[in-house]
Amino acid sequence: MHQTTKIALVGNPNCGKTTIFNLLTGLNQKVGNFPGVTVNKKSGFITLPKKGKVELIDLPGTYSLSSKSEDEQIVQDILLDKSHPSFPDLIIIVLDATNLKRNLFLATQVLDLGVPCLILLNMEDELNSKGIKINLNSLSEQLDTKILSVSAKLKKGFQAFIDQLDEDNFKISEPFISIPEVAIEITNQISKNLENKNKFAAFKLLNNADEYNWSKPNFDREIKQFNYNKHAAELFEINNRYTKINKVVRDTVQVTLQKEKKREKIEKLVTHPIYGSIIFFIVFFTLFQTVFILSGYPMEWIENGMEFISESLGSLIPEGYIRSFVVDGLLAGIGGTIIFLPQIMLLFGFITILEDTGYLSRISFISDKALSYFGMNGKSIIPLVGGFACAVPAIMATRNIESKKERFITLFITPLMSCSARLPVYIFLVSYIVPEKYLFGIINLQGLFMMGLYLLGIVISLLVAIVINSFMEKDKESSFILELPNFKIPSFRNVTFSMLNKGKTFIKEAGKIIVIVSVFLWFLSSFGPQSEREKINLKYKNEAFISDYSSEQLERMKSSELLEKSYIGYIGKSIEPAIKPLGFDWKIGIALVTSFAAREVFVSTMETIYSIEGSSSKEKMIKFSLPTALSLIVFYVFAMQCMSTLAIVKQETGTWKVAILQFIVFTAIAYLGSLITYQVLT
Repeated sequence: MHQTTKIALVGNPNCGKTTIFNLLTGLNQKVGNFPGVTVNKKSGFITLPKKGKVELIDLPGTYSLSSKSEDEQIVQDILLDKSHPSFPDLIIIVLDATNLKRNLFLATQVLDLGVPCLILLNMEDELNSKGIKINLNSLSEQLDTKILSVSAKLKKGFQAFIDQLDEDNFKISEPFISIPEVAIEITNQISKNLENKNKFAAFKLLNNADEYNWSKPNFDREIKQFNYNKHAAELFEINNRYTKINKVVRDTVQVTLQKEKKREKIEKLVTHPIYGSIIFFIVFFTLFQTVFILSGYPMEWIENGMEFISESLGSLIPEGYIRSFVVDGLLAGIGGTIIFLPQIMLLFGFITILEDTGYLSRISFISDKALSYFGMNGKSIIPLVGGFACAVPAIMATRNIESKKERFITLFITPLMSCSARLPVYIFLVSYIVPEKYLFGIINLQGLFMMGLYLLGIVISLLVAIVINSFMEKDKESSFILELPNFKIPSFRNVTFSMLNKGKTFIKEAGKIIVIVSVFLWFLSSFGPQSEREKINLKYKNEAFISDYSSEQLERMKSSELLEKSYIGYIGKSIEPAIKPLGFDWKIGIALVTSFAAREVFVSTMETIYSIEGSSSKEKMIKFSLPTALSLIVFYVFAMQCMSTLAIVKQETGTWKVAILQFIVFTAIAYLGSLITYQVLT
């Protein structure tokens, strides 16, 4: 026993395991309704009356104890190695009661590991609606373990479950099946040298170790000695296990087929190659239209509120550097952060709804054939769609793709999906390019244009995928196996939590960068070589010169000249020759450089620079030519302007080479796209 009792949660993807973990620990974790959400082990602590502090470990969803992807290997690393720091004292096996046969394959494998187990039969609230009846007593007897029925969604049966956790009457089940005869001798030999003497654990280690290069003993000598065929042994196990599982299901489960007809009709419609694609387009078209329209009101309230605060504080602070710092530096950065919260929270809210309903998995199914032409499979759609929210977790989600080639292509092109960090930039520019009008009285032109930007990123990403696919060799025959979870009504609690959590994350992570950069920009914009600034001050004290202009004109002219002679002005001037063919001046160049910290910084940079000039960014942007504005927005569709994305690519690939290659390729595409846009339109 460990000093702190360790309890592991194990189950198939979509069985409700992470929801149960959240309810028990109170930790704020994302709950998804498709495979690949829980990529890493997560842990939390609960306090029980008798056992005291207990560590609860949420392991990634997996279908078996045979490695297929990196997240599944995490489960095996822990459960097959008794010396692992996270090896549990008790395993809670979570089963989806509506898909018992499929869930029992993993469950019976875990029972055969010789570790005390408790089975939670989740989603009991859905059994009646699906016409399913399960004999719990018979199931418990045939699996030789204790079984509790719960509903994570309704929190039903949880008190009895928690009370049971505090007991010590968990036993080790009798083996569900025997070790395949062809593996008996070799597993007997191997188990003698392992800390975990369990024969089935030795069998799984033997069959998984070579292919995935685990840091486990090398079994080459034993394989030659016993002339062992691991593939034949695996087939024996699968056949024997499913033969017995089929008998268990026949003895314990009754299904009324009539209840399934309505669900089957919906299933056929959304997975149809033609109708399903039309539904997919309509869903995402509606999503972007709704985000743009609904966010307009709170954005206006936030903007008016920040203007009121700036004016109020500005009137209380004497004119000078302190007032300029507070109003033009600090408040400009804060305002440039919170004004985009409505769009970001709405976008994440809608994506969570698509996850919770199970619709994202259907998108994977219908997109598999199309994506195969670009060197990917249906599982790639989940990271790609996730990239619309944020590239960082989306790139991490590529771990669920088994094929190295398909994973690499998906990982490489995911940053071309227009993430939520680009949303502030798009909104900032689209409002100046496209009039706020409606087609047929219902279709917002600005929302339609913004959807076109997302589609542009998708088209270029697929072209990049074609190029990569043509140069890479296929590492092995890949297969696409994906569970289609049952359709569910989304959890309002989960959607609300996701919106609040992502909003908080945006404020905490991107917000602090934006404010720091805004203050830094204010400093660079407000100071410069003293000799040059003194010349400008003397110029505007010359009575002969200032007599020809109004006070407002003088203030604006002076601010513009001081900005040009500031530190930031010199930085902008140094890169201006390279970006001038794109229609950008030195001021836009400053925003391009600073937004590499976070794309959102572009907006606050523009606000900071132009507020110092005495003119609002909106007024100044109107003076930009249409070719310049379009060139700028095309640049941001393609450019990899995000340090965090580069860092996560390095982490996932183990090298900076891929991240640097992405940066070079996407910057080149962005530059070329902007150059063509500007030159053609002018």
